[in-house]
Amino acid sequence: MMVPPPMKRQRTGFTLIELLVVIAIIAILAAILFPVFAQAREQARKITCVSNVRQLTNAWLMYCQDYDETWVTTGKGYPNDWDRGNCNDDGTDSRDANYLVQPYVKNFNIFFCPDRSIPPNTPAFVSPINPQGKWIGYGMNYGPMHNRNGYGLFHVSTSYTPGNYWQGCRHYFPGRTLAEFALPAQMVAQIDTNDSPQYTNSPYDQCQSSTLAGCFSEIRHHGRYSVSFVDGHAKTWDMKPYSLPADGDDFTLMPSDPKNILQFCYDPNATMEPSTSSFVPESTSNCSQTVDWMVANRIPLPWNP
Repeated sequence: MMVPPPMKRQRTGFTLIELLVVIAIIAILAAILFPVFAQAREQARKITCVSNVRQLTNAWLMYCQDYDETWVTTGKGYPNDWDRGNCNDDGTDSRDANYLVQPYVKNFNIFFCPDRSIPPNTPAFVSPINPQGKWIGYGMNYGPMHNRNGYGLFHVSTSYTPGNYWQGCRHYFPGRTLAEFALPAQMVAQIDTNDSPQYTNSPYDQCQSSTLAGCFSEIRHHGRYSVSFVDGHAKTWDMKPYSLPADGDDFTLMPSDPKNILQFCYDPNATMEPSTSSFVPESTSNCSQTVDWMVANRIPLPWNP
């Protein structure tokens, strides 16, 4: 009589080597995919910003149509409704630009860039429609250099006239008419900004940190900033950090392509206007000459995105 062979014992688990192989495969896949996921997430944020600046610009164009085709008047230092004595309160001023556009957007969230990670500056920017005091992500075009040259969307800085409700509250920037823009499809309307609290796009004030490393950390979207134009379209630009020693700036942020800097000019041949404010213009050249001077004097900073 034949004796049957012994039955093989069924294995109920993985060997140590098999587990180590699986773990190694997962680690390799994670190392490959995590950067891809991060890039996809950043791309989504960048797309959100392009959409935001496009929507905001279209809202401002609707505003212009309701106000004799004139861009909004904005400025530093309107008092807010609940504290007339505070004349330096851009973040909470219910008569400043970001509040005036509300009837056309009905959404304050589009003012915030998802990549601007600086903690909220409370209580400085806390207001009824910005209860968290967030830093706004986008700013209007005040021209290629400084904010009182009158080369961008606004005329040169102007003082309030005697008897005006806002007299004594520093200065403001009257909006230009649409007819003044020489090339609307090639003129910047809004762009990602690092400024605060006025949220301009002049390159001299694009860092809130006290160190160069901190300034670098504030650059968003790996330097591909969202920008909209006066005709309503939007895209991204390559922005890079520079120093401008000739102007006393250790850190500026501007388009790497000089032709893009020129698109901050409402008219490349525009010259300075007389100013009624106590502030003196920072340039006596026309806008195109100012851009040439900036490009000739800027020095690239060692930033690795």
